[in-house]
Amino acid sequence: MKYTNNHNVPKEIIRAIENDQYNRGNSDISVTGLLQPPRIRLLTKEYDDDIVLDYADETWKILGQSVHAILERANENYEDTITEQRLFADIDGWRVSGQTDSLSVHDKILKDYKVTSVWTVINALKQGKSDWEKQLNCYAYLYKLNTGETINQLNIIAIARDWNRRDSRARGGDYPQSNIITLDIPLWSEEEQLEFFKEKISFHRSSEFKHSVDGELPLCTDEERWKREDTFRVVKKGRKRAVRVLPTMIEAEEYLVGNGSDLSIEISKGESIRCDGYCPVAQFCNQYKEELTNG
Repeated sequence: MKYTNNHNVPKEIIRAIENDQYNRGNSDISVTGLLQPPRIRLLTKEYDDDIVLDYADETWKILGQSVHAILERANENYEDTITEQRLFADIDGWRVSGQTDSLSVHDKILKDYKVTSVWTVINALKQGKSDWEKQLNCYAYLYKLNTGETINQLNIIAIARDWNRRDSRARGGDYPQSNIITLDIPLWSEEEQLEFFKEKISFHRSSEFKHSVDGELPLCTDEERWKREDTFRVVKKGRKRAVRVLPTMIEAEEYLVGNGSDLSIEISKGESIRCDGYCPVAQFCNQYKEELTNG
């Protein structure tokens, strides 16, 4: 992996970015790796020497790392909290590892810290966030397997980096009233947790084999690409702005009825947000290239 410095990031920050201490330990794959789409994970391994990132795009990572380091240091001498514990398990022939951020020893609450945007928090409060749910349930299973003790509760401790006091007063409603928000995460049964591990390991293993044989990779799903929904714009001849923007073709066609013959429908394709700006291997991905060509 190579870096550019197109925005003149100071050397102290560059050193912090390059000093990433992450290590999955003696394992075949980490929980983070399991949750990655196989296409991204395998292309990252294949093109590691050719991937180019800019230091400015990596600064959010060191913000997250700094929060973890400070919280770990603050809690390291307290017996009621275990921080940054890496756990291992052998499941279906693969050794898996995962590192928990914080565990309340007495009440068995497993917590993970996320430095994120306020809108990510709002969406998570409304409809949940599947990646967070999967991650914490994997950690809960690893903890039970290593200690024999059952986790009672899962929490995400979200730190909203762009939270604004003025917005919290003005918007009200679902806007968080604090920049630190605790989210309760659904806790699966032990059977569900193990089944999830088995499914993901099987998928990654078969993807690796197929890729080694014929170079093929499974496609990323719309969810994995963070794809926005297509919309249907009802437009009027000679007018730049849409008359209506509707979520389905049926609704757009129904709107045309009785609203004038000078109206037509344009399909606005939903963007794949991850591919467009957050995937390090997009330039090497034929799925993304085909989407651009057909878009």
